Amino acid sequence: MKRILVTAGGTATAWHISNVAKEFFKDDIEVHVCDTNDSYLVPSVVVAKKVHKVPPVVASDYTDHIKRIVKEEGIDHIVPLIPQEAYLFAKDSDFVKENGITSSAASLKTTDMLADKLNMYKTLCAVGIPTPKVYNLDEIDPNELYLRKPRLGFGSLGVAVIKGAETIPEDSIYQQYCKSDDYDEITVEVCNTDELRIFSRRRIATKAGVCVKAEPVDNEVFFPFIKKLVDNVECPAAFNVQFLRHKGEWLMFDCNLRLGAGTGLSTAIGFQLTRAFLADIVGIKAQDSWFDVNKNARSVLRVYQEIVIE
Repeated sequence: MKRILVTAGGTATAWHISNVAKEFFKDDIEVHVCDTNDSYLVPSVVVAKKVHKVPPVVASDYTDHIKRIVKEEGIDHIVPLIPQEAYLFAKDSDFVKENGITSSAASLKTTDMLADKLNMYKTLCAVGIPTPKVYNLDEIDPNELYLRKPRLGFGSLGVAVIKGAETIPEDSIYQQYCKSDDYDEITVEVCNTDELRIFSRRRIATKAGVCVKAEPVDNEVFFPFIKKLVDNVECPAAFNVQFLRHKGEWLMFDCNLRLGAGTGLSTAIGFQLTRAFLADIVGIKAQDSWFDVNKNARSVLRVYQEIVIE
């Protein structure tokens, strides 16, 4: 029995992981989650083994709390879901090594190459994957629009369209503003375990950067980009990347080195990435049948469920 600790326990992602673990791995995985809220305010409490209250990730004693949980509960594996944890709990981080656990996060090198938006731009250019240009301050045209992005961010937090050389924080970048062609954003879910598998969906509607309505699209155009990425960069077992088409060219504009909030949408349509991700943790080989996407599906929609906590 593997005991895993999922951070950001109040999120849709943690809820999804906990439910998949309960459905398919009840004899193999014991799920613990942690969150800043009391357990009665965390939905995962109804399916996880235990909910642990922790301070915000930016607190100076955050890792101390995680260490205590790891020790007291005998945690074997950590599943970080918060971007700020990418370095803290990287699979080769000091924390992971010193506490004798494993992690679903990418390595420190990969995190530096892809989680940081400026470094991601440099990495994608180096391996030959088209991506929106990142500009130096002296390249900014005062009459042009640009996208301001935090170098380490997630969702749509801190992202804004700006004109010219508007002052931006030092930890942000000026990125090429790309108006998408016929498609909106495409999210590609990636299973990178024993075999490379992908599922591509168009984001029809989002809320706070999270996809809530999507439709499946053809994988063929995106597979070569993903193959080139995993061939050149050591990527984690499960992650997702985002594309848009600008002036007839597909551009990869973001890479999330973890399961995303929209991953449940892909599961619902038949691409069971979370199941394969959990199987990989316990050393079970993913089955082809886990990726049988519903060919008749026109869309996949997120709705909300009311949960009573006693």
